[in-house]
Amino acid sequence: MQLPKSRRRQKLREKKCQYPGCGKIFFGIHISKYCPEHRQDRYRIRKRTKPEDVNIKNQTFKHTYTEVVTMVMDCALEGCTHQFEVKIYPRQFIYPKYCPEHRNEYKRIRHLQLIGRDDLIEQMKNEGESFELDRNAENVEEESADVDVIDDVA
Repeated sequence: MQLPKSRRRQKLREKKCQYPGCGKIFFGIHISKYCPEHRQDRYRIRKRTKPEDVNIKNQTFKHTYTEVVTMVMDCALEGCTHQFEVKIYPRQFIYPKYCPEHRNEYKRIRHLQLIGRDDLIEQMKNEGESFELDRNAENVEEESADVDVIDDVA
C-alpha cells in the first residue's frame, strides 16, 4: 500500500479572537483562538500563586548569636506542654513554632478537637497565625527562666 508523501493542508476559517476586549476577525485553523497580535508571549495571562507567609507555621526569632546554640522551646499550640530542642544558627531567624508531634497541620487540628477547642481551629484557619519573638526586648532574667541555653560542642 502506498501512502501519500504530503500532508493534507488544514482549511483556514474566519474566526473571532477570544482575547478579552479584542474580538478581531482573523483567518485561522479550527483550533486557533487568538489573532496573530495576541499569540505573542507578552499577552499570555499567567496565573501565579502567592507565596505562603512563613510565619503561619513558623516563628521569627530575632537574635544576635554568632555561634550555633541549642535552645529548648515550648510548643505554641494551646493545651500542649511539650518542649523541644531547636538549634539556633547565626543570621537565621525562622524556626519551628510547634513540637515535632504537632508540626503537621492535621495533627494540630486533631489535638485541638481532642481538647474541645473548635473555635481555635476556625481562628487558626482564618487568621493564618503570625507569631514573632524579639530577642532584644526580653529581659535576661525572664529568658533564663523560660528557655534553657546549651552551647553546641560539635
